[in-house]
Amino acid sequence: MSSTQLSSQESASRPSVIPCFLRGFFENPLQVASFVPSSVYLQRKLSSLACLQTARCVVELGPGTGETTRALLEAMPADSQLLCVEVVSEFVARLQEFADPRVTVVENSALALKSILQQKKFPAPEVIVSGVPFSVMTPEEGRQLIQTIYQVLAPGGAFVTYQFRNNVCELAADCFGAPQSRELVLWNLPPLDVYLWKKAERKTHKRLPTAPLKA
Repeated sequence: MSSTQLSSQESASRPSVIPCFLRGFFENPLQVASFVPSSVYLQRKLSSLACLQTARCVVELGPGTGETTRALLEAMPADSQLLCVEVVSEFVARLQEFADPRVTVVENSALALKSILQQKKFPAPEVIVSGVPFSVMTPEEGRQLIQTIYQVLAPGGAFVTYQFRNNVCELAADCFGAPQSRELVLWNLPPLDVYLWKKAERKTHKRLPTAPLKA
C-alpha cells in the first residue's frame, strides 16, 4: 500500500477510532501507552520492515485498535498468519472486525503468549511486534515478557517494538543484546523509537573427522 493510501485510510477511520482509544487509555492506563492511535508515519515504518516480507507467522502484542495491524498485513505474504494478542476488551472487538482470514485475535495478556501459541497451534513466529508499553510495567513483568518473547521466537527471528522510552533496551540486553537498529518516528504523538533485535540462529555442530582405524 502506498503512503497516500495509508493516509486516506487513516483519515477515514480516525474519527471513529479516537473515542474508542480515549476510553481505552483512561480505563486502562497501565495497558495503553498513548491517548491517541498510532500515526500513519509509524504505520509506514512498520510496513517497510524487511523481516515481514517472508514471514509465515507473525505475532502482534498490544495492537490497540488495529492501525498497526493493518500495516503489518500489508507487508505480510498472502499465505501467512497474524496472531493479535490484546488485553483491552473494546480494542479486541474492533480487531475482530478485520475480515482478513490471516488474522487471529485473542483477548489475553502478552505474558500468556507461550500458552496462547500452544493452544492455537501456531508455529514459532518469525516476527514478534510489540506495542506493549514496557515503561509502565514492573521490571519483573518486563523481563518476564522479554524472556517469553525470546523463548517462543523462531531462531533467526526478529523482535520489533515501538516505545516512548528506552528502558526496553536494558530489559532486553540479557536475552537479545543490543538492538540491531533503532529508528526515531518524530511525527507521532508522542514521538517514539522503533527497535529491532534478531534472535541468533541455531548453532550447528560440525562433526569432527574420524581418525582412520589402525590395523
